[in-house]
Amino acid sequence: MKNFSQSIREFRMNSVFVRIFLYIIILVIGSVGLVSFFSYKKSSGMMIKEVQVSNMLILEQAQKSIDKEINSLQSDLMQMALARNLNRVLYLSLEQSYQEIEVIQDSIASLSAYKSSNDYIADIWFYQEKADFVLGTGGKYQRSLFLSEVCKYAGDLNWDEIFNQGGFRILGKQIVHQGAYDVPVLVFSESLPFINKNPKGMIVVNLNETLFKKEMANSNDEKIVFNYVVDADGNVIYTNEQSYPDYKDLELIWEAVKNRSEEMEKSKDTVELSIEGKPFTIQYVKSSVFDWKYISVIPTEYITKSINQIKDVTILVSAISFILSVILTYYIIAGLYQPMNKILNYINIIGSKKSVMRHGQKDNEFTLINGIIDYVYKENQSLQDNFEKNKPMLQDKFIYDIINGQMDRKNFLTSGVEIGIELPFPYYQIIVYEIGDRKSSELKRYRKSCKEHVEEMKKIARDSLGDGCRCYFMEKNDQTIVSILNTEKSFYEFSGINDYLNNVQAYLEESLDEPYTIGVGLSYEEIDNCYLSFIDALEALNYKTVKGQNTVIYIDEVNGISSGVILYSIEKETQLITVAKSGNREVVLELLQSVFQDNLLENNISPELVDHLFHALAGTAIRTIFEMRLTSDRIFGKKEDIYTEIDSKNGLEEKVKYISYVFEMITKYVTENKQNQQSHILEKIQRHLEENYSMDISLDTVAEVVNLSTSYLSFIFKEISGKNFVDYVNEFRIEKAKQLLDETSFNVAQIAEQVGYNSANSFSKVFKKYVGISPGQYRKI
Repeated sequence: MKNFSQSIREFRMNSVFVRIFLYIIILVIGSVGLVSFFSYKKSSGMMIKEVQVSNMLILEQAQKSIDKEINSLQSDLMQMALARNLNRVLYLSLEQSYQEIEVIQDSIASLSAYKSSNDYIADIWFYQEKADFVLGTGGKYQRSLFLSEVCKYAGDLNWDEIFNQGGFRILGKQIVHQGAYDVPVLVFSESLPFINKNPKGMIVVNLNETLFKKEMANSNDEKIVFNYVVDADGNVIYTNEQSYPDYKDLELIWEAVKNRSEEMEKSKDTVELSIEGKPFTIQYVKSSVFDWKYISVIPTEYITKSINQIKDVTILVSAISFILSVILTYYIIAGLYQPMNKILNYINIIGSKKSVMRHGQKDNEFTLINGIIDYVYKENQSLQDNFEKNKPMLQDKFIYDIINGQMDRKNFLTSGVEIGIELPFPYYQIIVYEIGDRKSSELKRYRKSCKEHVEEMKKIARDSLGDGCRCYFMEKNDQTIVSILNTEKSFYEFSGINDYLNNVQAYLEESLDEPYTIGVGLSYEEIDNCYLSFIDALEALNYKTVKGQNTVIYIDEVNGISSGVILYSIEKETQLITVAKSGNREVVLELLQSVFQDNLLENNISPELVDHLFHALAGTAIRTIFEMRLTSDRIFGKKEDIYTEIDSKNGLEEKVKYISYVFEMITKYVTENKQNQQSHILEKIQRHLEENYSMDISLDTVAEVVNLSTSYLSFIFKEISGKNFVDYVNEFRIEKAKQLLDETSFNVAQIAEQVGYNSANSFSKVFKKYVGISPGQYRKI
């Protein structure tokens, strides 16, 4: 009450200030009122339009995202239809499916991997028509058991008709019974082979509704939007009606959608209409995928309800603004003429009055202010002492801001002088010293600290660079030191920087038991460009893989290095795989040497291309092992991650040595196991000929039987059998023909057909070539 009386008195004496605040209050209240009035008048149409525009954007984005997923699904299923393992399963009989366990397991693993990589797939399965079985992610089933127990569809699907139709198709929305739950899914199918009109198998995918729920989600929970996806026949693919169970006009909305969907001829449109006196907004977007329509229905009355709420809120805000303005004005007037209260409050913050008052002084405002000045001076002295202690940290921060281009140029150089960094010259250059590698960093507690290296480098800089260059250092981390050189342009006409770097190298080689690399950036004029030199130095360090460690790498050296492509053709990779699988160590090493000479001979290659080259060679080694149906522990005696190992090698020499070692181990394994492998392959070939000599036999079919590539089987066939493939097959058939000539009364034409020849004439020519006489003469003997 006392403060209020004082405020009234101040109002009479200094009414101009109070009037200004009253005018401000009136202005605030008037502005709020006018804005509220006009916003209420125009907000209804604007909000409806905003909701329509926003919802159309969501609808279009949902259509594009879902179309993209469906197209991606089609592409993925086409890739799976081309997979060798699934195509092999297509031609297996039921009995062969129990023998080819590895092919069946690979196919199941492929289905499981694809399902786990796609969050929207509820289930995926593969149907083989010939043997009438199904491969699912859980294993192999009879078709009737799978469709009645494992994946039971509630709808009436004619699977026999579906399996006889080719191409990628949608089978519609279905309910799948999974235990006690019914799960709605969209069913898609792809035929195998997908180019055949009469497929021999089918991949079926159950796509759950998560995709539609995610892409067509309502971002505003207070806004009611009914979403539908309708196919070309008017069937509902997806709807979110279940999200609004209490809404009373669902049937009315669905009738509006059905009636309106037949008139939707444009690619997209927004239509406002009234149904039984209730306003609705219908928006749709048509898709080229299966001719789907994406439809949204918004009850307009829910938007106008929000407008009425805005009106009520506006009135409340106006009332609150008036009350707050009155309260704020009161407190401003009450405290406007009390300047000493600020001083007393300051004393309360820094301590008691005794801490700023000298003994014996009078307790008045002036002595109080003098005491505060003395107190501030002492505090400032303490801050100066702390500043000196923290100067090294401030210097590091200063250099860090320079190399990252984060300084305020206006006062930056002045700030540097205050912390002991003078940069009087116009040219700036960055040098980065990288000490140690990953192995040495793991033993960092036994290493000499970077701080000790910095102190020695400062001494070397003082002795080598002279007065024409300023050099400052920063410890970036426990393996990296950064130095900034500030010089005149004429400094580079002498060998000062070269002498300095030579001395630094000599010191590091003498004091370190670990590798080091020094990257030198270009010199730039103006401090604003200093960060470019830091980028140059880091780029130079990247080339330690090419240039080797314990070196100084100038950015000028590597700027001209090619960033083209590696010279490693598919033909050379195929040749390398084939020779490695044959066990020929000398030829493998010659091929590797030719690859290294093509790419690394002149050392004119970027680090990225070095990585690409050795990753490609590592991939070749892994592919060789895979094609031999082996694992790394069989080759190396332990699990070996070739990619990880090649990345851990420092420098070209170590990478070349490791890749050579990998291929030597592969050829060594092949050599040691070659005899058993060849015997096993020949047994398989003989068994296949025994069972199929009357049919057409080619190198491709035999290669598939022995599970080898055609090129590799052609390469090793003569080594295995002692004959070329054609002679081997003909001799086998001629022996069978001899038996038939000796033991049966069949004529020559019948025998020719039984042993696999198209005509008696061609059979007689081959028989005479290998026996020396005709079949008729042989029978008479």
